Amino acid sequence: MRHHSLWSVVVGATLGLLGLAVHGSVSAQQAGRVPQVRAAEGHALKTITLNTGAYSVEPGTDRRSESIVATEDMHIVSISHFTGVQTGAFPSDNGHVLSTSPENPWEKWADKATGMEPTGTRGYFGYCGRDYYSECTGIGDIMWQETMPAGCHVLVRAGETLYMHTYTGNGTGGPRMFHHLARVYYW
Repeated sequence: MRHHSLWSVVVGATLGLLGLAVHGSVSAQQAGRVPQVRAAEGHALKTITLNTGAYSVEPGTDRRSESIVATEDMHIVSISHFTGVQTGAFPSDNGHVLSTSPENPWEKWADKATGMEPTGTRGYFGYCGRDYYSECTGIGDIMWQETMPAGCHVLVRAGETLYMHTYTGNGTGGPRMFHHLARVYYW
């Protein structure tokens, strides 16, 4: 009997503490306070954006790069990608990859079908490409969230340059607007 009452006290105390935690969480939400998002090991999650902005491309291909210099070690855990196109047509397509290499790889991949990276490619991450058939289905823009597996990250050291290398193939008869953006989440 004594064992049963000790168990009841432990369960009751645990439920009471849970109730206080839930009440505190609800009270914080009701007061308009939102908890700070935290990443692995208690580090604050930060974000930085690489953005070409909208740009015009004549029929043919366009390859450009945007970059930032890391002011601190960046442990990249997720990337939000955006690629956009104004009235693309077969075979219009575009895509981008991230890398710490200054070389825009789309130059050396020019002979690979629609510019997609060839099998066995190393040294690039954060790929996002636009399916050129999507324009036919009425989808002009692609947004995609890419997260690393739990506990994993891509490290860009302080002082290193992070590049977003882009590729655009405009297969239409006139100039069209394209746009690339990668929002990088890191701690």
